[in-house]
Amino acid sequence: MKRLLALVPLAAAVMFGQPSLIIPHIADGGSWQSTVAVFNSFSVDPARVSIAFRGDDGGLLTLPIKNFGAISSLELELPSQGAVFLETSATNANAQTGWAEVTQLTGNTPVRGYAVFRQRVAGRPDFEAVSMGLRAADSLTFPFDNTSGFVTSFAVVNVAVAACGVSVSAIFDEFGNSLTARPKLIGNLVSHGHVAFVSTDKIPELVNRRGYLTVNSDPLLGCTALAALALRFNPSGPFTNLLPLRMSAF
Repeated sequence: MKRLLALVPLAAAVMFGQPSLIIPHIADGGSWQSTVAVFNSFSVDPARVSIAFRGDDGGLLTLPIKNFGAISSLELELPSQGAVFLETSATNANAQTGWAEVTQLTGNTPVRGYAVFRQRVAGRPDFEAVSMGLRAADSLTFPFDNTSGFVTSFAVVNVAVAACGVSVSAIFDEFGNSLTARPKLIGNLVSHGHVAFVSTDKIPELVNRRGYLTVNSDPLLGCTALAALALRFNPSGPFTNLLPLRMSAF
């Protein structure tokens, strides 16, 4: 994807009422490298977790992980107050993108986590951003900024067990003006599918605008489980993640 390229079913993932921890974007290969970190913080008991990497098509994604080799998933136990860091080795010539799902199997406190993805290009400093671990929601509201050469991109994961249409709605500029009369369909995502896109490519009304928008799916189809990431790209190269302004839980 331009500028972001190289950006167990849910019911089985519920543990003590907590759905899986979703890390909406990871990238490895080409100029990209990711580190996934999971923490068993604030707990007096160990926690056993299963970590799976998934591609854009929802299937398992095999990645080269330092000290583990080429894997698509692993299961391990985190001690009380412990953590694990899984760093991709960036040995592939072409970039692979996707997301990570952390399913908690034991433990009395929900684990937390994130991924840091780094872009390394010769002749300039490394640039990186954080993909925060989220619990799935039915909608997420993000700021966007496509002014003065800045560009906002998004990555979205369909965590539902059914294919879902993902759309963007409630788009307002900084003056409170609505920029679209109806929701904009971003695409249809298969179960556990992932998509990354530049906001202005899918929604031309966002060109030279800044404000906020909401990413959502079709609840009539049982599509109430999304996770998403927003990135703001500086015209000189660096980028940073934008945290959701609001998440509506299903």
